[in-house]
Amino acid sequence: MNHVSILSRFRAPSLMSALVVAASVLTLTPAPNAFGGVFRFVQISDTHHGRAIHQYRYRRAIEEINALPFPVECVIHTGDIVSNGVKSPEVANAASNLLASFKPPVVVCPGNHDVTFQYSDPTNRFLRSAEAYCRHFGPLAQDVETENALYIAIFTESLRRADAPAIPDFDPLSWLEERLSRCPPEKPVFVCTHVPDCDDFVGGAFSSAWENADGLAAWRAVLRRHGNVKAVLAGHFHRCAYAEHSDGGPPTVVASCLAGFWQRQASYRVFTMNDGRLSWQDCYIEDPPPGASVTRDGFVVLDPAADVPPPAGVVDTTSEVKMPEGEP
Repeated sequence: MNHVSILSRFRAPSLMSALVVAASVLTLTPAPNAFGGVFRFVQISDTHHGRAIHQYRYRRAIEEINALPFPVECVIHTGDIVSNGVKSPEVANAASNLLASFKPPVVVCPGNHDVTFQYSDPTNRFLRSAEAYCRHFGPLAQDVETENALYIAIFTESLRRADAPAIPDFDPLSWLEERLSRCPPEKPVFVCTHVPDCDDFVGGAFSSAWENADGLAAWRAVLRRHGNVKAVLAGHFHRCAYAEHSDGGPPTVVASCLAGFWQRQASYRVFTMNDGRLSWQDCYIEDPPPGASVTRDGFVVLDPAADVPPPAGVVDTTSEVKMPEGEP
């Protein structure tokens, strides 16, 4: 398996910002002829809905992805849609409406800031935020199957953390096993979750991003049983990462974020699958020019004193956001 890093530039017609791209190529097991064509899909992650600059970046990403000069099979959101749990219907509705603005089909999984242990009464909050998430964004595990591939997005916090309570009527391992078993064994599958199932490097040391070793082992065992799972796609780190696993299962490919915490620049990732060769391009979004004002719902006003309403038909996404201390 070869992993080659290159630098390139990528631009779609009619887009205003130049997109400086870091691109990588991952050679996978060659696909049979039935699924050996060229197709593309997009990943976004960690939008952390609410802060003005985050709204701007999210809107720009939607505009650019919708204008890409080639077909996009699927848009994958690998979680942390919001920052403090899905506790406000106003925030959740606005975030859901933004997801609905994508032209391609969308699959999304919750992150640890969507269905969260943060703050007081963590167990009750975890279960309540899971219920609210499902009302606004759909099931905790969902998929899109196209002619070329199967895209799965699944919530794995109850596997990652030993202290996570069981969510009624949701067993991620059983759901994943059953869904993979219904997929033709030669069709490529991309399994997407929020927290990468690999080590992280924080504070000068390596540590597993999954605290529950038993949950990790069970998760990886399901993936290994299905050889058509080409990669695990994740977010959470707010930076790019790549890991191959000694268990012989699929590699983990981590995309960066749209949010600006830790001074990150916004990016989304375009994947291309071409006869068993998976490549990706990280497309960076320029922030507004110095001196510009950004409204709370993400629109740029060059003259802060001007009263410029949002374009007709655009849903107001005003909300507040705080980034909790601790892990991303």
